[in-house]
Amino acid sequence: MLIRFIIFSVLIYFLYRIIKFIRQKKSIIINTSPVKVTPAGGEDLVQDPACHTYIPVSQAFKKEIAGKNYYFCSKECCESYILETSNERRQ
Repeated sequence: MLIRFIIFSVLIYFLYRIIKFIRQKKSIIINTSPVKVTPAGGEDLVQDPACHTYIPVSQAFKKEIAGKNYYFCSKECCESYILETSNERRQ
């Protein structure tokens, strides 16, 4: 009776380890998605004139206004900045 219990316990343990190994392997495969890697040297940051956040140049929304390049974090910030500056010019 004791030997059966020990054998049964060992089988349960091995089954547990096998299931754990398979789940871990699947999670590694799922979590390894291609990630955009930036160079170790870094990248220049620019300030959004509308919301004053800093963003990398490669991810910024670029707009030329009155011959000068402006960088925005989003198209919405660009549009709000254009509206603000046009309202200031009118006054």
